[in-house]
Amino acid sequence: MELEGSLADLSLANLLSKANADDKDLRYGFQIGNINLIYDVNTACELLKSTTIHAVPNTPKWMLGLINLRGGLVPVFDIEKYFDFEPREDKHQLLLVLGKGEKAVAFLLKEYPELVRNLTHLDTIPKLIPKIDGYILGAYKEKKLWLELDKEKFFSTLGEKVCI
Repeated sequence: MELEGSLADLSLANLLSKANADDKDLRYGFQIGNINLIYDVNTACELLKSTTIHAVPNTPKWMLGLINLRGGLVPVFDIEKYFDFEPREDKHQLLLVLGKGEKAVAFLLKEYPELVRNLTHLDTIPKLIPKIDGYILGAYKEKKLWLELDKEKFFSTLGEKVCI
């Protein structure tokens, strides 16, 4: 599988530059199916548009394969398939890489992440789908409901499921 286009802005600095220095709790947000997920702007991340994904035989349909990122192998997941969401039309077909080195993981996005600010922390985490229960660090409200995913725990579990 190959993504079309050119390398997108690596640091997402164009989104961050839109933020005021006074804003607190800035996050990037993206949609996977009908769930809105956020991550801290200080998280190491990259957006890729043009990368060959090398399939790995005998893996689940949501494990798309591996990419070579500066000499390191990074697993690529389709989280929408993992959650059994209805496929949406691809607008940009992006890979979002979170983390560095051995902790890096990538997954498909259909749209560019957005800068989210002025979040209100919710005291309770809503139960949305069983596959995500236990992986949410917090829930926030802005115009939408945003969930902060425990990336390390979630992707570690996915990696274990691939190896079984």
